[in-house]
Amino acid sequence: MDETNFDALCEGASPQEAKRLRKILSEWCQGDEDSFPVQLAMLTRAQWRVAARMPQQLVVARQQLDQAFAEHQRQAHAAFDEFTHEIDTRTGALEQIIARHTDTTKKIVAEMRVELTHTEVAAKRIQNQLEAGVAGWQKAQTDFTTQRDRLVEKVIEIRNGYTQQEWFCVILILAAVFTFGIVIGMRSAR
Repeated sequence: MDETNFDALCEGASPQEAKRLRKILSEWCQGDEDSFPVQLAMLTRAQWRVAARMPQQLVVARQQLDQAFAEHQRQAHAAFDEFTHEIDTRTGALEQIIARHTDTTKKIVAEMRVELTHTEVAAKRIQNQLEAGVAGWQKAQTDFTTQRDRLVEKVIEIRNGYTQQEWFCVILILAAVFTFGIVIGMRSAR
């Protein structure tokens, strides 16, 4: 015999209580349709039907919850995978940017080192030329001073020489005039 909802209702009750409940149920199920016992019987039957469907509905609800949970898990996993993929993509792009920046920086540093080497060579050359220029300038100053001193000496010698020459010329002119005067005086005396 199949177990009914009534049997489930009477579970744990003594056989006498179950018998009384059957009798009450039978009495209530007979009578006027609008009477309290019939209405109570209909309500009880409806409650039993609902109670009988509860395990099935619980199973269905559990399955729906499991499906919803599985779907949420799948979506969360997909979102996490997408997030991870996006992070990996961005990290890869960032690593490429950093690698390019590092390469560019290395090239610029290498070029700067080459330019610095050229600048150092040019600076040494300029320094050597400046030192040579300073030495040349000092030599030129020394030569200029020496030549100036010689020129001053020559000017003094020339001035002194002109004075001696002038005296010599004056003496010579006087001697010539004196000689000419004697010659004229001798000629006139003759």
